[in-house]
Amino acid sequence: MSRKSRRRCAQCREALPAGASASRRYCDSACRSRHWRRVRRPDEIYRRAVEQNCGVVRGEFLRGQGRCPVCKVPVPLRKRTDSVYCSPKCRTRAWRRRRDTTEGA
Repeated sequence: MSRKSRRRCAQCREALPAGASASRRYCDSACRSRHWRRVRRPDEIYRRAVEQNCGVVRGEFLRGQGRCPVCKVPVPLRKRTDSVYCSPKCRTRAWRRRRDTTEGA
């Protein structure tokens, strides 16, 4: 008697739903997204670093990208290329400072 094995999700290794198509690899869209971020994101970060002629190792900061105007910390490489602030907290602080100076004028 041959026993048919259940296929597993490529990300979380849970069993795929019964009746899943032959091309299905992930149990749901969350696992598909998680896998894409895990595999694709580091390659994208490294590619951006190479494009900008930076001698960085994965995870370091870009020297040419600038510093956060609020806390003076280098903006991480993991941020978008047009990022100005290092975090949402600093972005909010800058907005509040701008708001307070315009209201006081």
